[in-house]
Amino acid sequence: MKIKYAGFTLLAGILFFAIFAEKVTGFAFNFQDTENILLSPNLGHWFGTDSLGRDLFTRVFIGARVSLFVAVFSSTLAMFIGIAVGTFAGWNEGWTERIIIRAVDVLQSVPGFLLVSLLCLFLQSFFKIGDFSLKTLLALSLSIALVHWFNVAKIARGQTKQLKNQNYVEAARALGASPFRILTRHLLPNMQGTLLILFTMQIPASILYESMISFAGYGLQSPQVSWGILLQEGWRNLSEFPHLLLLPASVLFLTVLSLHLILGENVTKTDR
Repeated sequence: MKIKYAGFTLLAGILFFAIFAEKVTGFAFNFQDTENILLSPNLGHWFGTDSLGRDLFTRVFIGARVSLFVAVFSSTLAMFIGIAVGTFAGWNEGWTERIIIRAVDVLQSVPGFLLVSLLCLFLQSFFKIGDFSLKTLLALSLSIALVHWFNVAKIARGQTKQLKNQNYVEAARALGASPFRILTRHLLPNMQGTLLILFTMQIPASILYESMISFAGYGLQSPQVSWGILLQEGWRNLSEFPHLLLLPASVLFLTVLSLHLILGENVTKTDR
């Protein structure tokens, strides 16, 4: 229980600064002070400044907004897609199930980073939105979701096959309940524990995907800010100014750690 509270406390602190970073530091995330470039961490700039004199602490936690939005949105979308496909496959056994599962297996054989990168590039060219940042944000979120739903579908399929022959489901069928009603009233409520754990597992994975894709140059780009962009900028100055990489990477690590601390407690309870 203490581990779970430690995770919640750590995550709450990160979310607090993500919301109030500019008010706490007094700096806008894109404010450039060319007289104070590449400063080391100090009392005025807790994480130092970057090559344009921007406050790194502010940028790290404003970047958290973007990365966490992408993670939560893509994970939520992946859950909807995966549950829909998985329950459909589990309910309709036979060739329908076999085709769906074989297709999922083939897609899962492609490295996730490669698939997300290709999907992101394709969707950016597909979306007809003038705002590049919005277009990239949507493309990135959807790309991650289209990779993460595979595991959700497999688990939802297995749960559906296990639950659909239970007595209460058979009784609902005998009373004429539709498959949709059985799904929403009987199957999903009994899957929610497993699906909630899967959802919380997807969030840190999505954060890492966003960071890697933006770091590689396929996601958001400067002057926008996300953890991936900050890692990319820090990498270019690693030899002379290591804090530009190490501090954003540390906040990313602590965020993922906090989610795993919270998740670990939930997994233990479910196993019991």
